[in-house]
Amino acid sequence: GKIVVSEVARPSAGPGQVLVKVSMSGVCGSDVHAYLGEHPFISCPVVPGHEFSGTITEVGEGVTDWEMGQKVTMEPSLVCGTCYNCRRGRYNICMNLRVVGCQAPGSMAEYLSIPVDKVIPLPDEMSFEAGALVEPAAVAVHLVRRGGPVGGKKVVVMGAGTIGLMVMQVARAHGAAEIMQTDVVPQRLELAADLGADHLANVADRKLEEYILDAYGADGADIIYECVGIESTIASAIEVARKGSVIVVGGVFGKKTLVDMALVQDHELELIGTLMYTRDDFTEAVRLIAAGRILTAPLVSHRYPLEQAAAAFETARKGGADVMKVLVQVSKT
Repeated sequence: GKIVVSEVARPSAGPGQVLVKVSMSGVCGSDVHAYLGEHPFISCPVVPGHEFSGTITEVGEGVTDWEMGQKVTMEPSLVCGTCYNCRRGRYNICMNLRVVGCQAPGSMAEYLSIPVDKVIPLPDEMSFEAGALVEPAAVAVHLVRRGGPVGGKKVVVMGAGTIGLMVMQVARAHGAAEIMQTDVVPQRLELAADLGADHLANVADRKLEEYILDAYGADGADIIYECVGIESTIASAIEVARKGSVIVVGGVFGKKTLVDMALVQDHELELIGTLMYTRDDFTEAVRLIAAGRILTAPLVSHRYPLEQAAAAFETARKGGADVMKVLVQVSKT
């Protein structure tokens, strides 16, 4: 793939829309998959970006509840509102789902017009950097909620990337009794400990089942959150899950994956998929960040101006022990 920075026509706020001047925009794993031509549902060229913050600079006809200068982010799912899932409130899996930055122009542009029903208000005191991480925090909230009530539960969070560390913090805020964080990078596990993980599992050194036995005993974990998206992690989750327990699949898989469905069947495991979020998840994400229950600053590792967007994508693509959330400063607001 190739990232090109170019001048385009400035959009305007149509009826029922607001125009947002974008301040910060994050590079997501799905953005990187699209950049590499590996995302199954994104066709290039497209303006990327769907996790961002900014301020309203224009309101369209019929818009009454929003004002110029308000700090906002966006729920980037564009849905039909009429399909089976939309009619039942599960519009995050709309049968005709389109996503800003994927099938519609995204937030790595100075201005973005947004349907008013997708605007999410941010507290005035919240930084633009924190505001740009509300969207991944909403992913984490939805992911934890999909696994069912977590209060009093012993859980495992596989992967200490941005989403995994947010899932850990959401699980903690929602009352998890004990949390184990896994990864293969010592620095990320150290960060997990700083953010509140009770147990650390470097699965490059020992088998995950040994860590779980040491920490949780023979009863094991109640819920496993898979936040990596590669074959070896979901296979490991299925192997170590206690019979009758829950695995929430939150990692974005770039290709087809072979797993042992015989174990899923024989152990009566609940294998639960999760996609995106609803507005309730955004509201909770904003609340948790504003209350300091989700710390975002330690998750931001790199910042680039818009002119260096190609370097930002390359940093996210290469990864490494020191790479967490990569932000692009689209404009100064």
